[in-house]
Amino acid sequence: MKNVKLIVPIISLVCAAVVCGAVLLWAPVCAGTLELANGNMVPMRCAYTAKVAVLLALVLAAVAVAALVTKRPMTVALVLLSLAIVLLTFDTPLSIGVCKSADMACQTTALWLRIAGGISAVAALAGALLNPNRKRVAE
Repeated sequence: MKNVKLIVPIISLVCAAVVCGAVLLWAPVCAGTLELANGNMVPMRCAYTAKVAVLLALVLAAVAVAALVTKRPMTVALVLLSLAIVLLTFDTPLSIGVCKSADMACQTTALWLRIAGGISAVAALAGALLNPNRKRVAE
C-alpha cells in the first residue's frame, strides 16, 4: 500500500495524456462553423470545449507530476481537475458542452473525456481511501 502515493499520480498523468491525445489525435472535435445573423462565421462550441479540455489536462498533468516529485497525495486537486474535465462535456450552466447531434465527431471526443476524467477521479478517491498514512477520526 506504500505505492499508492505513486500509482494515483501516474494514473492521472496517463488520463491527462489520453485527454490530450483524444482531442488532438484520434478523436478530434468537428471542424464545423456556425453562421451568425450578421454573416460572421464562428467555431462550434465543441471547439472551445476541446481547447479547455487540453488546458485542464495540462494542469492535471502538472499536478500529477508535482505529486510524484513531492510524494504528497494532492487528492483534492486531482479529483477536482478530473471532475472538471468530465463536467466540461455536459450541457450545463457551468460548462461548455458539445454539439447536440448524436452523429457529430465531438460525441466521440466527449466519451473519451468522460472516461479518462472518470478513471482519474475514481483513482484519486480510491488512493485517498487506501492511503495508509491518512488521518482517521477516532470513534
